[in-house]
Amino acid sequence: MKKSRNILVGARLFLVILFMSSISKKCLAQDVDYKAYTLFVYNFMKYVEWPEAQSKGDFLVCILGESPIQKELAGLAATKKLKGRTIVIKTISKPEEAIGCQLLYIPSSKSGNIKALKEQMVTKPILIVAEREGLAKKGAELSFVTLEDDALKFDINKKEIESHQLKISSQLITLGILVD
Repeated sequence: MKKSRNILVGARLFLVILFMSSISKKCLAQDVDYKAYTLFVYNFMKYVEWPEAQSKGDFLVCILGESPIQKELAGLAATKKLKGRTIVIKTISKPEEAIGCQLLYIPSSKSGNIKALKEQMVTKPILIVAEREGLAKKGAELSFVTLEDDALKFDINKKEIESHQLKISSQLITLGILVD
C-alpha cells in the first residue's frame, strides 16, 4: 500500500513538473518584446537610405507570414510617418511577394526562408530584417541579438546592405554589431 502511494505521489509530482515546464516554455516564447522590436525597425527605416526611385510614395513594410510584430507595426504606422511618407504594413505569404517592399521583416518562424529570400532579392533595394539571431551572417542585412544582460541589439551585415543599393547611417552602425 505504501509503495503504491509513493508511486502515485511520484506520478503526480512528475505531472506537475511537466505542466510547469510547458508553462515556462510558453512564457519564454511570449517574452519577445515586440514593442522594442518595432522601435528598432522604425529607427532602421529612419537611418537607412534607399535609392531615389524607392524614396517616393508610401513606405511599404512587408512581414513574411504571421507575427505578433504586425500589430505593433500597424500601431506605429497609424501614428507615425517616415520623412513625410505614409508607412504601410503588408503581410505576405511567399518570398516573391516582397518585390516592391522597402523593408521585409522575417519572423523567427520563417527564418528557414532566408536563403530563398537572399537569392530572389539579390540586387533589389529591400532591407531584410530578421527576428532570429545570426541571420545577418546568412543573408539578412540586420538581425536582432539578445545579449547576456538581456539587452536587445542588432547585427549589421554592411556588405549585404550595400549589395542591395542601400546606405546605412554611421550613427546606426555605431549602435549595432558588424558581421561579415
